[in-house]
Amino acid sequence: MPAPRRGRKRPQLDDVVLPRASDSFTLEFEVCNGFTNQRIALLSGLVLATEANRSVVLPDFLLNGMQPDGIEMVTANQADTVPFGTWFDEQAFAEAVAPFGVQVVAGKAPGATPVPIKVFDSQSRPNAFVTYLRKHRSHQHISIGCPAFRLPAALMKQHQELLQAATEGLLPSQRFQSLIAARRQRVADRTGSTAYNLIHLRVEKDWFALCKWWQKPDEGRDNCMNNTDTVGDMLQLYGFQTKIPVIVVTSFPDAVPEALETALQSITSRQYTVVLGSALVQPGEELTREESALVDYYLGLHAQKFTGNSVSTFTAFIILERQWLGRYPAALWLFCRLHSQSVINDVLICRQSLHYNGGNVPLQIFFPFYASGSD
Repeated sequence: MPAPRRGRKRPQLDDVVLPRASDSFTLEFEVCNGFTNQRIALLSGLVLATEANRSVVLPDFLLNGMQPDGIEMVTANQADTVPFGTWFDEQAFAEAVAPFGVQVVAGKAPGATPVPIKVFDSQSRPNAFVTYLRKHRSHQHISIGCPAFRLPAALMKQHQELLQAATEGLLPSQRFQSLIAARRQRVADRTGSTAYNLIHLRVEKDWFALCKWWQKPDEGRDNCMNNTDTVGDMLQLYGFQTKIPVIVVTSFPDAVPEALETALQSITSRQYTVVLGSALVQPGEELTREESALVDYYLGLHAQKFTGNSVSTFTAFIILERQWLGRYPAALWLFCRLHSQSVINDVLICRQSLHYNGGNVPLQIFFPFYASGSD
């Protein structure tokens, strides 16, 4: 994979003209489930396309990827979709990945050959699917199902610079940039503070269903709901200042009322000023589940401090992107990298992942990029 050349003049967005899919050898792939899993699917598809030397057909996004039982995969067959450009700037994304030899194409190629990705397991056959794609150059256009969580960590690690560039290149479309800016302004208007912290609570019905399946203490999976009822204590422990308002986000329509109320009482009892994400929505700004998650995601990405539930990919990926974007002091990063794990565990500020549920970050199994103190 070619690395970007240092000092290279980056092209202006207006200079980027996406070639037609029909003129290229392409890889088309689905995304699945909630907003962040769709983001993970996009990045996984990028890696596959790079390895197979194929151009990327930008996927459509799901408007509601909620998994009713917390387990079953949701794809375009079960949900309404919107084109990539509805959520993100296509040209900005194409520009971000181009220095790595990745070509993004416009439109979709007719007659793509479907390939069943489910038969390739990331643990038992780590390179089989990539090898398969490389051998089948007789098919100009290939389509696959959702590739999220199907690639081995070692392969993802080889493409870290591409993945970082791609995430930075996911610029919200003008519509969503305006919504995000408006909600930040409303926080300032309500609280008198331009700074804010953000907590992503997992208290929804589908989350309880997932935790029931996921929780297996004998396998080290024991932190799915930890500290949710006492999350205010965790904010205090992690040094969240009470003078800075806390935006609380979750999928409010799907939240279990008693669980949400208990968590909010824990936060307010510690004298924090709470701003509910749902209270920032004005008439006419109603969004679907995943569009709301998009807005919440970028609010979290740029919050002064962020915390959430690390078992949730939404929280886990914000932690990773904030790390990539440098949402921590350089001196602190150096300190935390140079000291032993025992010292890191004693210095709470090193744990800038700030997941309130304790334990590890399960996403690290597939994205092995987390700094010390995040797991």
